[in-house]
Amino acid sequence: MAFDLSVNLEYGFTEAGDKIEDRIAAAAAAGFRKVELFLLKGRDLAAIKAALETHGVELVSTVADYVTQLVDPATHEGFLEVFRDAASAAKSLGCSNVVVTSGRGVPWLKRPVQLGIFADALRKLVPIAEELDVMILLESANTRFDHPGVLCSTTEDSVVVADMVAHPRVKVLYDLYHSVVEGEDPEAALSAAMHQVVHVQVADAPGRGEPGSGKIDWPGALAMFERVGYKGTVGLELQPTKPSAEAFAYIRGLCA
Repeated sequence: MAFDLSVNLEYGFTEAGDKIEDRIAAAAAAGFRKVELFLLKGRDLAAIKAALETHGVELVSTVADYVTQLVDPATHEGFLEVFRDAASAAKSLGCSNVVVTSGRGVPWLKRPVQLGIFADALRKLVPIAEELDVMILLESANTRFDHPGVLCSTTEDSVVVADMVAHPRVKVLYDLYHSVVEGEDPEAALSAAMHQVVHVQVADAPGRGEPGSGKIDWPGALAMFERVGYKGTVGLELQPTKPSAEAFAYIRGLCA
């Protein structure tokens, strides 16, 4: 069950302080060579780039935006610039994966219609993704606890939209934590999604802590990733319940 790991520095290695460059240094000192971030807007990109290069660390993914309600066509034009700015910042740091989320759904449109509008927004982003040489990763998030009202709440939602767009620049990020909290059968959900999945993230449930802090069977989860044919990086997007290096020791041992 050997998998490369990346750690999300919004939550991990916060002991190093508020500066992302210091968290990069701390992650590298702990042996991590891949990291992830949320929004890059307003951050010191030069300092982050220098830290990545100095410590030999790769930025695996960032997020374009969290708030835009892409089920509303009136948001699409403005989101083109939001995405361009986010993708340009990511590429300046050597990162080619930009996560795009659906935003909140609406009660007055049928679900297939809303998913179709989201797909329309993504089609408009594809030329920018091609120009800047980035991937658009769709991520579903659970509505039961963390993100009430979000449109894409199941793994299937993101896969359906990616299938609608049917472009190699639009793929799916599968998050085991969100899948479990939403009540999915993870193996069934991921198996059905594997034709679109290019990245996986994890956290334990309940609590969104590190593997071993909740009730997920982690040897079983990693074996499941192998059974469905996933060979990529496993992202630790979680809130550690203890110091980061200690919190990540269990999953690192399983993935070694």
